[in-house]
Amino acid sequence: MELENIPENEDKLEWHCVTNHINSTCSTECLLRSVFDLFGKKFTLLIVRLLLVNKKMRFNELEKEIGGSPKTITQRLRDLEEKGLVSRKVYNEIPIRVEYSLTEAGVALDSVFSTISKWVKLWIIK
Repeated sequence: MELENIPENEDKLEWHCVTNHINSTCSTECLLRSVFDLFGKKFTLLIVRLLLVNKKMRFNELEKEIGGSPKTITQRLRDLEEKGLVSRKVYNEIPIRVEYSLTEAGVALDSVFSTISKWVKLWIIK
């Protein structure tokens, strides 16, 4: 069944993923899979959480909080920027100052973190 044949009241993304994941035919272009791939990468969710809490941070602040490889942190920031979740602002100063903050789409993840937090309190912390 093609997406255009789905009744109007059906969630097309949910239908696509459920149907195609069951049959193991979901392509790498699947939106849900691309989100899971991004969020499953090391430090991605930690960076988002830190930027939710602190609003904006410089690279060295993120590196200090995360304690990970600068190369990996840089790549995650680039991934998040490419997906439109993080904004990078460069200040024309010496030395150059760069600040990272969440875009509107990134800030919208706050409700996701809130839901996960409630789930952890209900099911994990007993």
